[in-house]
Amino acid sequence: MAIQIIDNFLDKQEFNSIKSVLMGNEFPWFYHDYVSEKQEKDKFYFNHNFYSDSKPQSIFFDSLKPLIHKLEVKSLIRVKGNLHTKADKMTYNNFHIDLPFKHKGCLLYINNNNGCTYFKESGKEVKPKENRAVLFDPSKDHKSSRCSDSKVRINININYF
Repeated sequence: MAIQIIDNFLDKQEFNSIKSVLMGNEFPWFYHDYVSEKQEKDKFYFNHNFYSDSKPQSIFFDSLKPLIHKLEVKSLIRVKGNLHTKADKMTYNNFHIDLPFKHKGCLLYINNNNGCTYFKESGKEVKPKENRAVLFDPSKDHKSSRCSDSKVRINININYF
């Protein structure tokens, strides 16, 4: 699967609805002391598990239905939100794979920032932009980063068939 970048992926109203949930004061984010399997000093992030273990894990799962529908998902594996906080400079995390088998992945960027995603095999670097989706094979090495030009870097990561 080649990497596809699609701007204005969702209808503006659908996207703004999802954005208001994830960036709202009542939305729960959970601290993780590592970003990938290899723990790095001073690297951490927050996430929110919407779906795993074959069932919704969050009362906010239904807010993502327009996104899941647009992807024409046959079977969900995992859906999570990721939040990286601002750093002094844009810094990459370690390479990782999401799961060790071929499947589909989508990153939907929620806000504009300079915290890029880098895909090892293609050498492609994607800058987050509101409502930009990146479709890719998450069983291939890729890495996230922290931004330096926004308070947070937020995206939704979907693994599916």
